[in-house]
Amino acid sequence: MGLSIQWAQPAEEQFAELLDFIGGSNPDAARALRRKVDRSLQNLAEFPDMGRWVLEFGPGFYREILVKPLRLLYENHGDALVVTYVHRQEEAIGPDTFDEQS
Repeated sequence: MGLSIQWAQPAEEQFAELLDFIGGSNPDAARALRRKVDRSLQNLAEFPDMGRWVLEFGPGFYREILVKPLRLLYENHGDALVVTYVHRQEEAIGPDTFDEQS
């Protein structure tokens, strides 16, 4: 059994908004994306270091996994992984944009 997965409130809201947006025009695509994210997070719980460091923040801060079309940033808290930020891959990200979204 792997680590537990938790969602920070902003990340949970970002993901819900993205699913709502996609689901507005294509509910099947939104459900498929939800399943892909859930499977990726299950794998991540087993292998928490599989995500790469987010270079915009420097090593040792956030890791990320890519689940097209999304980037999910997370922190490893030892006993749990916390998804802290969700956004589309083409969006710019960095410490300044992250602070605005939190």
